[in-house]
Amino acid sequence: MIKDEFKFIGKNKLILVSVLVIILIPFLYSIFFLKSVWDPYGDTQNLPVAVVNLDQPVTYQGKKLNVGEQTVNKLKNNKKLGWHFVSKAQADKGMKANKYYTVITLPKDFSKNAATILDEHPRKMDLKYQTNDSLNYIGQVISGIGLNALNSEIRANVTNAYASAVFDQIKTIGKGMKNAADAATQIDEGQVKLDDGIDQYTVAVSQVNDGIQTMKVKVSPMSSQIPQLASGANQVASGLQTLNGSTTQLASGVGQLANGSNQVTNGLGTLQSKTGTLSSGVGQLASGSNQVTSGLGTLQSKTGTLSSGVGQLASGSNQVTSGLGTLQSKTGTLSSGVGQLATGSNQVTNGLGTLQTESGQLANGITQLQTGSASLTTGVKNYTDGVTSLSKGIDQLAGSTGSLATDTNSLATGSSDLTNGLQQLSGSVDSQNKQAVESAAKLQESLTKYEATLKAKTNQDPDLVAGFEQLETNINALMTQTESSGTSLSTTLNQKLIPGSKKVSDGLTTLNQRVPTLTAAITGLQNGATKIISNNDQLVTGTNSLNSGINQLATKAPSLVDGVSQLYSGSGKVSGGLSTLNGQIPTLTNGVSQLYSGSGQVSGGLNTLNGQIPTLTNGVSQLYSGSSQVSGGLTSLNGQIPTLTNGVSQLYSGSSQVSGGLSTLNGQVPTLTNGVSQLANGAGQVANGVGQLNANVPTLVSGVNQLADGTSQITAQSGTLKSGSTQLKNGDKKFAKTLSSSAKKVNGITVTSDTKKMFAAPTKMSHKHYSYVPNYGHALAPYVLSLALYVGALVFNFAYPIRKVSKADGTATQWFFSKITIGAVVAVATAIVEATLIMAVGLNVDHVGQFYLTAILFSLTSMYLIMFLSMAFDNPGRFLAMVGLMLQLGGSGGTFPMELTNQFYNIIHPFLPMSYSIMNFRNAITSGIASNTVTLGYIVIIAFALGSLLLLWITMILLQRYHKMGISQLDDNQKLQAVEK
Repeated sequence: MIKDEFKFIGKNKLILVSVLVIILIPFLYSIFFLKSVWDPYGDTQNLPVAVVNLDQPVTYQGKKLNVGEQTVNKLKNNKKLGWHFVSKAQADKGMKANKYYTVITLPKDFSKNAATILDEHPRKMDLKYQTNDSLNYIGQVISGIGLNALNSEIRANVTNAYASAVFDQIKTIGKGMKNAADAATQIDEGQVKLDDGIDQYTVAVSQVNDGIQTMKVKVSPMSSQIPQLASGANQVASGLQTLNGSTTQLASGVGQLANGSNQVTNGLGTLQSKTGTLSSGVGQLASGSNQVTSGLGTLQSKTGTLSSGVGQLASGSNQVTSGLGTLQSKTGTLSSGVGQLATGSNQVTNGLGTLQTESGQLANGITQLQTGSASLTTGVKNYTDGVTSLSKGIDQLAGSTGSLATDTNSLATGSSDLTNGLQQLSGSVDSQNKQAVESAAKLQESLTKYEATLKAKTNQDPDLVAGFEQLETNINALMTQTESSGTSLSTTLNQKLIPGSKKVSDGLTTLNQRVPTLTAAITGLQNGATKIISNNDQLVTGTNSLNSGINQLATKAPSLVDGVSQLYSGSGKVSGGLSTLNGQIPTLTNGVSQLYSGSGQVSGGLNTLNGQIPTLTNGVSQLYSGSSQVSGGLTSLNGQIPTLTNGVSQLYSGSSQVSGGLSTLNGQVPTLTNGVSQLANGAGQVANGVGQLNANVPTLVSGVNQLADGTSQITAQSGTLKSGSTQLKNGDKKFAKTLSSSAKKVNGITVTSDTKKMFAAPTKMSHKHYSYVPNYGHALAPYVLSLALYVGALVFNFAYPIRKVSKADGTATQWFFSKITIGAVVAVATAIVEATLIMAVGLNVDHVGQFYLTAILFSLTSMYLIMFLSMAFDNPGRFLAMVGLMLQLGGSGGTFPMELTNQFYNIIHPFLPMSYSIMNFRNAITSGIASNTVTLGYIVIIAFALGSLLLLWITMILLQRYHKMGISQLDDNQKLQAVEK
């Protein structure tokens, strides 16, 4: 079929021309596209960009600064873009007329803002530019790249101007540093003289300090002695004044004391008369105290029982609290369970509602069941009668099988004899011809008789009847042939008669083998019929029981319906109650939580009480002990009452004597008052003199102390002053030396134009290519070449009648090889033509062999993949191939890196064959791709090709099996375009 496929192409000139054009389509597609974008960045000098300079020059650090003019002069020598230096009006007009892609404006304050770098609030230089993105987006991108370079260049120029100003300031600073160094030398000389004067000053300060310290030692005691003297004098004067002022009160008091003494004496008389009553009361108090002590003893004996009871109470409270905690932890489970129970109850109620609704249909179904049961009873009776008749027929058939076995054995023997006779006849045809005819006639007669017998006995086995009819046909044909072909009997005998006889013999043997099977089957039928008949009574009984049960079911159906209604009503009430219970669960949970919290507080209080029981017990013991002591004390007090009574009597007698003495003292008081008055006046004069002396002592002591402290501090800091003066002298020397050296370094700086350029642009870029791609055409070539090969395969499968069969009687495999051969020739030719011509027009390739290999493998893969889709699905398959093309346009990574592409395309990227062909084309053209990546690419491409071939072969086998070979929707394309009538 491969040769026929090529003959078909050679005979059909249109197909031949189509194939040749298809081979050139990938090259034409590639060359037209690549040449249009071969090196777009190589001709950027033709891209029109307008420049408008509105900048006005300014003076900066005494020099003219004109950044705008400097920028324009540099752009005139710049060939990266097509610069057009125009006015603002011309630029606006050109932008409206789509003459310029970009308009750059240098504003009038461009240089002015550059000069504000050292101001408190410097202003940035605003380089303004306007783009027309709609005219061409890539043009806008290229303009942006050029503007970034221009912005960097302007920055370098301005930084250069700044560097010039900074270096000028550095020179001025150098001159100032030289003058400062000279002044520092003069300071150093003065510092030497200062250091000598400080030495003399410290000696004098030390002598002054010694005198002041001696004075401080002598004055210090006065500060404590004179205040004591003043204080004593004041106290004496104050006491005498108080005494003098109190003499009048003394006189009055002595009189009152005398009167009071008389009253005391009278009171003691009254007390003496009451001592009897006191004795009786103390006795009663002692008796009551003994009773209290006895009660506390009883209380003390019970504190152990109290302690044990409180401990048990605290333990029980803790158990209650623990139980409430467990109850609280289960309230969530209770709430969940009640909620689930309510939900389940609602479901049960709903199910009972449905059951109640369907109960009417249940009653109707039971009625229908009664009707069907009656019909079943009638059918069972008919069935049992039929089974009885069947059993009788099977018995008759079994009686005939014995003679059938004998007859078939005789027939088989005769057939064997016939075959043997025919074999002997082949050696002596002429002499035995007559005998053969007679034997055949006998055989036919016997066969006719046996056939009649079999037809009468084997009506239940159509296969046996059909076998005998076929046998009879064969015998008739044998006799006819023997009678009509006597002259050529030898040839006919060897070619047809003997094989026919063998077929007859084989048929009889098979028939003979089936007779035991038939006999066994009939015996099985007899046994089965017997069992069926024996089970008929049970079937009838079961049917009657079924009818009885159905009648009872029909009787009970109304009660079932009523019960379902009652159950539905009760379930509704249960659901309502559960819903109410579920609503109260939060209140129950909250109450349990409060109970648990209160129980915890009770347990805490009982534990605290239990902890204080020992203290209570100890307090009761102490109270008992104290009460015992009180009782003892009262008993002792009761025993001392007589002594108290006697003492009161003696006190009354002594009080009477005191009253007499006070009366005598009262008579001498005026003389005492006059002497005290004179003593107070003298003491006041002494106190005033001492007070004046005491007032001036602190001032004297404080002044001496301050003077001593000051001289001490001066003396103590003399060493520091000396050390600081020495450091200052040394520092001045070092400062003068360093300043002089720095002035020399600053004044020694040499500033050239190269220095300013380095300051403005201190870095440069060095680019090293790991792999080199010369231009945009070489970068896009892998993508465009892969795309072109895929498009070429797609066009071929559109134009070429892929389902057409060149040879009608060929196999599916031959058809498969004829099509893949044509596809392979076209794919390889397309790849070679495209690769060769694209190199001829300027594509430089690093690895030519790999370049051709990649082109051929991907062309074959694309051809077989699209051929499979076209063969399997016809026009829809070609549409799927177009979808595959669209997916590979975005998901193969031919233009932008996959890291910049959205997630969907990154997901399908590994499953697209073009992803691997592009990577291998890149390595073949410009190198740089890892070897394992290239190897993986070839493996995946070959796997796609082999998988497509396997699916194509299976598809073609199925098309041939279902007679779809040569049928294609492409055959009806012209019909679809015809004008409707």
